[in-house]
Formats: sequence, structure tokens, C-alpha cells
Amino acid sequence: MKKIFLTILITLLLDSSRGDSTDDRRYNALKFGNSLPDYIIYKPDMGPLQNAFSVCSWVRSLRSSDVPSWLSYAVSGSTNEILISDNGEYNHIFDKGIDLRSKFSVSTGTWYQYCYSWGALSRTQRVYINGQLISSRSTPSGRNLGTNGYLVIGNDQNSYGGGMKTEYIFGGELYKLNIFAKELSSAEVQEMARDKCTDVEETYGDVRSIKWEDILLKTRNGDVTEIGTGCSEGTIGKL
Repeated sequence: MKKIFLTILITLLLDSSRGDSTDDRRYNALKFGNSLPDYIIYKPDMGPLQNAFSVCSWVRSLRSSDVPSWLSYAVSGSTNEILISDNGEYNHIFDKGIDLRSKFSVSTGTWYQYCYSWGALSRTQRVYINGQLISSRSTPSGRNLGTNGYLVIGNDQNSYGGGMKTEYIFGGELYKLNIFAKELSSAEVQEMARDKCTDVEETYGDVRSIKWEDILLKTRNGDVTEIGTGCSEGTIGKL
């Protein structure tokens, strides 16, 4: 009996020291390798995002060559329904995008916060870096976000659910990638960008349609690993 109790106690102590509970894991980032198979792919429910959405994430670029792409959403007939790269070149919606390399430059290895919003009513795509609006453009009327598509995190689809290429390998780190079923306001984006260790994203409830903590549970291909960020419940608002 004593042996069984001791075994249980050791197991509990080991689990608590790892800090890998579901609550703790949401403070982890994902680090993507530098090989072609290093990405996540799945089919999310994009229905709530058809009329408006905002993609927000903390991004750490670790590659200085090619076009490292960290998010690609493809539907039948539109492989760049949403496409985002970490060097500013790709900020696509509905197969058309904005090249923002002249508008912002982030040093390799530095965390920055990225948000990209769109709404069918405003017919406007807006891109924010570290809470600041750096570009906007009009989109066609009568166009809604396609559904039944594949979401790839860590590369760019050049065909529906496939066609990943070496020049689009992300090879960096992502933290708190969330997709909201609304066009976030400038003030809301600024609040998210203020501190990467806050839990402000979680206050949006079901409007946060694709959640970071759910992405962490998705099947990963190749070398995609969880790493610490220095954030935890005890550091909220302190870093």
C-alpha cells in the first residue's frame, strides 16, 4: 500500500513540475522547423467568419530568406483566400494582397504582434503591426469568406490542401494565434498588442472562433514543438 501511495505521489509531483496542464499550455508558443513537412493542416469551422474576421498572432521571425508564410487558408477555386507571411510581402484576402515590406521591418528573432481584419460591411482589409494600423485597402462587394477550406499553419498552400514549397517554410515561432468572428476595432487591436502575456483575447468568448489553446491540440507534421514564452498566470501584466 505504501509503495502504491509513493508511486502516485511521485507521478503527481512530476506532472506538476512539467507545467503541461491545459491551462498552462496556453502560455506556450509553437516553434516550426526548417523542413518542408513542418506545419499543421486541418479543416476548421469557418462558418462564423464568413462576414467578418480578424486574424491576430504574436510572431517571431527566424528566417531572413524566401517568403516565410505562417498562415494559409485555401478553398476550392481560391488558394489564397487568406495568406500571411512574416516578412510583410503576403497579406492576402480573396487571392489579392498588399505587399507591406516597405511599411514595416522587424528584426529577426524579435517578437511582434500582427492583426489583420476584414468585414463584408466595411469592405476593407486592415493590417496592424504592434497595435498600429499600417495599411488598408478596399475589397470587392458581394464577396464573403469561403468555407470548407484547409487551414495551414507554417507554410503556404499552392493547391487546395497541398502544394507546400520550401520557399514558403515559416521556420519561426507563433504565440496566441486566434481568429475572431468580427472586425476588431483599432482600440481592441491596440489592447491585444500592449502585452503578450495578458489574457485579453480570452475575454471575447465565442467571438474568438479559432482559439490558440485548440490549435495547440491539433496534429502536427514534422518538427513543430511547444516551447515556453516566459508567460504564465503569475506574469500577466508584469512583462
